[in-house]
Amino acid sequence: MTTENFDDMKDRIETFVKDLVDKSSLDLRVEVTETAPSTIEVSFLGFDLPLLLGHNAELLDALQYVARRAFATAVAEGVQIDFDAGGYRETRRQELELMAQKAAERVKVSKVPFVFDPMNAQDRRIIHTALVDFDGIKTESEGEGQMRRVRVYPS
Repeated sequence: MTTENFDDMKDRIETFVKDLVDKSSLDLRVEVTETAPSTIEVSFLGFDLPLLLGHNAELLDALQYVARRAFATAVAEGVQIDFDAGGYRETRRQELELMAQKAAERVKVSKVPFVFDPMNAQDRRIIHTALVDFDGIKTESEGEGQMRRVRVYPS
């Protein structure tokens, strides 16, 4: 995708998300930036931020899903569309990495596998990545659909 096409895509995504927010009557401001090559980040600020982040950010994830589906052709061409609100994604990544380390240490000592609660693909990927170089530990995803979870076990 050329720079010109990417800038056009960024503008189209911004318009789409702003229209979505306006129609939802949520009190939110939208900021769209290019955070890396081929990566568009949509950030939210405003009074209704807690609504976006409630229940493990289900609404934020749902909006991200809708945008990725609406721009499926661009996503298939390699454009990454990420939604964030108030630094939630970075905080969540740090939290998951800490949980992964604690689980791995527990499994290494006890030799008893640990299974996380069900989580979305993005969170599972963070757990797997955090433990990829942890000696004596392996991870795998198990389950189906929304019940998919990460299992940490001794190698």
